Amino acid sequence: MRILLTNSTTIFAGGEDYVLILAKYLRARGHGVHISAIPGHLLLNKATDAGIPVVPIPYGDMHKVFQVSRMLRGPVRSLGIDIVHSNANYDRTCAAIAAAWTPARHVAGIHSTHSIQHNITHLLRNRYGTAQFITDADAGREVLITEDRIPASRITTVPIGIEEDPPEVRAAMRAKTRQHLGVADDVVVIGNVARLVPFKGHRVLLDAIAIVAREHPRVLFPIIGDGELQDELRAQARTLGIEAQVRFLGFQDHLEEWYPAFDIYTHSSLEMAAEMFPIAILRALAAALPVVCTRVGGIALMLEEGVTGHLVAPDDPPALAAALGRVVRDPALRHTMGVAAGIRFKDKFHAAAMAAKVEQVYLRALQDR
Repeated sequence: MRILLTNSTTIFAGGEDYVLILAKYLRARGHGVHISAIPGHLLLNKATDAGIPVVPIPYGDMHKVFQVSRMLRGPVRSLGIDIVHSNANYDRTCAAIAAAWTPARHVAGIHSTHSIQHNITHLLRNRYGTAQFITDADAGREVLITEDRIPASRITTVPIGIEEDPPEVRAAMRAKTRQHLGVADDVVVIGNVARLVPFKGHRVLLDAIAIVAREHPRVLFPIIGDGELQDELRAQARTLGIEAQVRFLGFQDHLEEWYPAFDIYTHSSLEMAAEMFPIAILRALAAALPVVCTRVGGIALMLEEGVTGHLVAPDDPPALAAALGRVVRDPALRHTMGVAAGIRFKDKFHAAAMAAKVEQVYLRALQDR
């Protein structure tokens, strides 16, 4: 198949990483794959470095959606595209319009548990301009069925999959990054990778860190990500007196260098955002890390309570702190949970399995053509 993966965002986070990983593994299965994003986007740069052809399109202006759709239709036709697979709201509409009156079929990737139908354009796009929908978790599937009235037969849940580094590579990265952080071997490093935006729950995380740090002073919390709350969160850390335990590291491109340096991974998303399937947690599993996080969206499907880590209620700093404390104080538990996390990743969340399942969705879309 000839496949065009689109993404109209301006950031590089889990959704953009998903597009890049999926493109690599679809190519490995013998398909011709292009990636489309806004000109100059890091996603296009990474795709080019990986040898994946790119299609720059100036997504973004809601008043020019039909003009942008016509621009996208050009490469859809000239490249003989069979499947246009969109991955964000704006390019979802553009992809549906661009594929109309061409042999291509539009498949929509849904990466949140919010309704995707807010106006008449969305209703028409979902009903007539989208052959199949792919969600990361059943929580998103239920929203599409109950709120957006999309037939269940057109929705498939395909858990996100990612790649993994060999153990020897992770060991080398661990030594290098911990040296960069300046931490001793007996310091327990608890990492978090998430944009600094309200629904990621960093205010709650900092309150929990303050509790953990009082009981376990030999801990360090690197927080990787940038966003609108950066100054506010730094101020909160100062007020709580935990500046020595928290490192705000900003956006980091090469995450494969950071996860091996962690001993535990934590994620504090809030219920209001209903986070569906954060790729940051998958990276923690792939790095064989115990995971302590909130029970939100599809996260409970990613972990096994008490085996690969702990799940706690969102917006509850004492509960999050207590769960972190149990893993911090018990090195043997960290080891067994980490081993179980690595096994769970290989069994359920590898990129090769994801690409194979996505391929089947594409074939169903083409059968209706």
